Amino acid sequence: MAALAAAAATPALANHPGENLDARMMEMEQYFQIIDAAAPPFALQDADGKPISLSDFDDKIVVLNFIYASCPDVCPLHSQNIAAIQASINNGPMKDLVRFISVTTDPVNDTPDVLRDYADLHGLDTSNWVMLTKTPDQTDDTTRRLAKNYGLEFTMTAESDMMMHGAVTHVIDTGGRLAGKFHGMEFSNVNLILYVSELISNNQHQSREASWWDRVTGVFQ
Repeated sequence: MAALAAAAATPALANHPGENLDARMMEMEQYFQIIDAAAPPFALQDADGKPISLSDFDDKIVVLNFIYASCPDVCPLHSQNIAAIQASINNGPMKDLVRFISVTTDPVNDTPDVLRDYADLHGLDTSNWVMLTKTPDQTDDTTRRLAKNYGLEFTMTAESDMMMHGAVTHVIDTGGRLAGKFHGMEFSNVNLILYVSELISNNQHQSREASWWDRVTGVFQ
């Protein structure tokens, strides 16, 4: 997968996915959903209390998911899947262009120590992955409301402290554009990696086109 992703991420003026990327991914991946809208913004903090906003990653591709540390089933499986995707991406030229973000929907129980331990427990690489929680001045339901803005409901059960929820992996393009969602955990990791790499290729192509146009128009100024 790493070799495939590296090849796809290599700049090529004559070979880029362009506007057909979403249509191609729809054909390849049945669990993919096109969004193409502004991603709901957020201003949260990491385990060390550092403020983190979505706008901090405007120049990156962001892979975002929602979890809580004590989740007994969906969350650990989802996190391990994300870790496998991250490992493939980090084993190539895309590492510096992609950020992974997990947001806890249980900020009361997911203390800073719990957040720090979560990465090691599930094999996540903290060099380009961060787990976020609410800030001290935000209410306890802040991150659950954020999840709802992204289309996910985390509902507390009456019998226990568990939250009922689905698993969705959100892919946010540069500039804060929510490009697409990969639903559940049966999607192909390779397809998500290819989608990320082709978003990067698109951005590089558009940047080169803009630079070329600036050079051309500059001649006549």
